[in-house]
Amino acid sequence: MENSAFGPAGANSNLECQIYVAAPSRDRLMERLAATLNVPFGPDRVLSYGCVEVDWEHNDYEGTGADVEFLDWHSLLVCQPRRDASATAAASDTATVLEAVREAGYRAVPVCDYEDLLEKPDTEPRRT
Repeated sequence: MENSAFGPAGANSNLECQIYVAAPSRDRLMERLAATLNVPFGPDRVLSYGCVEVDWEHNDYEGTGADVEFLDWHSLLVCQPRRDASATAAASDTATVLEAVREAGYRAVPVCDYEDLLEKPDTEPRRT
């Protein structure tokens, strides 16, 4: 991604977000995510949504017996904002990607400096 508009160079290096996903198949996950977001695949099966580029990576912690369940999940989505994206736009578009992953039926946990901004508060009372 050296010549890309996306990536860690510049002021947005701290806006990358990793989303751990309980999905055993890269292709199926990315197909469902693209369909949910209503976006096409880019080169190398990378998705672009708003100001973020979403790429799949294998979670290197899988199979290590990590104490935290999500660290043992197979899939990792890396959300890279455009170099010129604002922090607000990057957080908003990453939140939409996270929501789409969950709408596609997957468990997902974001890990980034702004993960608390990605979780929407419950708007309906919980039933007991």
